[in-house]
Amino acid sequence: ARPETLPRPSLLVSLAAVRSLVLSDNKGTDPLDSRKNHDLIRRWYFSKVMQPSRSEASNYQISRDFQVLLKYARNGERPEFPQVILNEDIVLKLKSSDVRYKALQNILATTIHKDLISGKTIDLGSRLHDHHIFPKNASKKHRLQQPMLDSICNRLPILDSSNLSLGEGYPKTYFKDIVDNARKEGTLGDLGRRMDDCLIPHPHNFKDPQWADRFSINQFTEFCQKRAKLIVERVREIVGDSLQASVLSGDESMEDNED
Repeated sequence: ARPETLPRPSLLVSLAAVRSLVLSDNKGTDPLDSRKNHDLIRRWYFSKVMQPSRSEASNYQISRDFQVLLKYARNGERPEFPQVILNEDIVLKLKSSDVRYKALQNILATTIHKDLISGKTIDLGSRLHDHHIFPKNASKKHRLQQPMLDSICNRLPILDSSNLSLGEGYPKTYFKDIVDNARKEGTLGDLGRRMDDCLIPHPHNFKDPQWADRFSINQFTEFCQKRAKLIVERVREIVGDSLQASVLSGDESMEDNED
């Protein structure tokens, strides 16, 4: 998890406490440090942070989460995975104040492996900016609604240097430039993989002269709808069958109320 996108820091307190205790029990050997355990704990963590709201106080929640994790670490007692209610419509409407928005930021920041623009590797030490794919100034120049421009579907973690180089550029222009450059360097295959990894919906035929038209301003709404679907699928890869597409009463409009 990255500090700038922490949805619920209290969960990390529980994780850190259990890891410290388990390391002490095993004289520095961490039984949780395996691919199987890593995937299970990651699924548990994101299933928890993708909940729309909760009323329990943080100290109570930390204690409860600590006990659940400790039982798994010491006895192999698998934690329960809460259902994640998420679909394209919910993703499109999430506000930045919603804990699920921050959780999706965290998922993107930790599952994207290469910077979309430069192709450089992204690791835990990378300095990331939360880039608007379609720029914020489109609300004035093209009368797009600001809430949609700030949607998680229009945000992408990229290296700070890439974000600064793009400025207030529009994707039809900068994606065309990126494709032209990749064509010259013979790296179109790598570019396509980066776009898929970054959940950018795009035509895979880079030879199409109208390829960049899919990123024109009049395609903004369709772009966001397609990307919302890809984001839901990325969440499904992490939480598995904990993901449910149906919406419970009032679920999609609840805000995070953690104290």
